[in-house]
Amino acid sequence: MTTLILGARKGLRLAHLRMLALLMLAMLAAMVPDRQASASTVLNAASATATSGLSGCNTSQGKALYNCVADVLERMANDVNSVRVGETQRALLTAASKLRAASSKAQALSAITQCQAAIAGALRQVKASPGGNMMVPGWGDDGLASVVGVLAKAARLIQAKG
Repeated sequence: MTTLILGARKGLRLAHLRMLALLMLAMLAAMVPDRQASASTVLNAASATATSGLSGCNTSQGKALYNCVADVLERMANDVNSVRVGETQRALLTAASKLRAASSKAQALSAITQCQAAIAGALRQVKASPGGNMMVPGWGDDGLASVVGVLAKAARLIQAKG
């Protein structure tokens, strides 16, 4: 009889250990950050920094303005590196490269417009998904709206001062 009771206690202990392990696993999973939330936070922070950087470009004109805006876009691309939004980075870096090569207002605006179109397309995909929060591989999430805002400000600046 004692063997039966000891065996039952051992089985009960194993059940408790399994339950404890499951509970700890659930707690650990809750502590893992949500990639969408962190991507949005990083994109919004990078956009805020870029917006203030564009304010510094306000005193420049022509080629100096294009280079200043290119610097801001490159810095923004580097700021979003931590969330691995490669397509967003490539679009920003391509725009920066084209701005540096631009010799006219039309070329500079074209560089910004192409970048806006690429990022706005990804933003449309995010908004069209069920719930409006689908992860678009390589693009990030709804933090893209703030990136589009920075590009719009850059285009207005180039239009006015270019």
